[in-house]
Amino acid sequence: MRYFLAGTCATIVARTLGSLVHRRNVTEPTMASNLATLLDLRRNAENEATQALREAIAARQRVEDEQQRLDSAAEQARLGLAQETQRHATAPAVVSAGLHRERYRQRLAAALAQAAEQASQHRQGPLRDAEAAAQAAAARVRQTTQERQAVEKLIARQQTEQGKQAERRAEEAVDDWVQSSHKTRKPDV
Repeated sequence: MRYFLAGTCATIVARTLGSLVHRRNVTEPTMASNLATLLDLRRNAENEATQALREAIAARQRVEDEQQRLDSAAEQARLGLAQETQRHATAPAVVSAGLHRERYRQRLAAALAQAAEQASQHRQGPLRDAEAAAQAAAARVRQTTQERQAVEKLIARQQTEQGKQAERRAEEAVDDWVQSSHKTRKPDV
């Protein structure tokens, strides 16, 4: 019962205090403020997308540096193997030294294969993912920029329309003033 009475009192107070002017000023924001809020949201989204793009580009740069390091390591292994192969071909034919050199050359070949595999896996995995993330971030920046520009165009269109309406009202006020300043003749009866 107490809750029923409280609800009824709240309804009566709301009906008495809730005039049309009060409701319009409190609950219905103007179109201009809605567009301003939307523009702020679009600008914030664009700033966030730009920041995400910066981070994606920095991450891609780190991954590219790592890829360059891996490629360099593979190239170093390739050069080491080529030098050892050349030395092995020109060395004297001692059986025990030849076996040691061949094992060393095989270890270099295995190291080269491993370095080339790591570079290839890095190129196919993290590097490709970083490039895709940077492209997606750039696309998001383009999209948020277009959305912000659309809202700005809408605001400009609204301001132009408001200017035209203000001019029409001014002209109508002048016309009304001119009409009221002329003495009107009473019709002959």
